[in-house]
Amino acid sequence: MSAVTLLCADRPLPLYDSGIRRVETSSHGGHTVSIETNGFSVQEHTYYREAVEDLGLELKPYQYELDLQATEGDAAELRAYLEKHLRPGEAVELWSLWVGDGPTRPHRFGGRLADLDLDAIKQLHEQFQICLTIER
Repeated sequence: MSAVTLLCADRPLPLYDSGIRRVETSSHGGHTVSIETNGFSVQEHTYYREAVEDLGLELKPYQYELDLQATEGDAAELRAYLEKHLRPGEAVELWSLWVGDGPTRPHRFGGRLADLDLDAIKQLHEQFQICLTIER
C-alpha cells in the first residue's frame, strides 16, 4: 500500500515543477545524512492511476500527482499555482489517498483558496482518504 496526493480539476491544468530542491537531514548514532529531493510539483497522474481507480471514488476528471510537503514554502507554492491557473469561482479537489486497500469512503472538507494554509496541508498529510475542495 502507498500514499498519493492528487490535484483534481474539471479542465486541464498545466504541469509545474518549482525547480526548488528540498534537503532533509537525519542524524543517528553520531552520523548525519542529508537527502536531496524534488520540491513542489504538479505532474501527470500515471503511476498510481490504476490503484486510485480501484478505490471507486468520484474524482474530477483531470488528475495530477502533487509533490507536496507540509511546509510553509510548499503551501505558498500551491496557493500561487492555484491563484495563477484557476478562474474565479472555479473549484479543485486536493486528495490524500491510501491506495492498494480497496474501496473506501473519504472525509470531505471545503474552503476558499485564500484560506488554504499550512494547517490544511498538514491535514492532507495526517489523514488518508480525505478530499479538500478548494474554491477560488
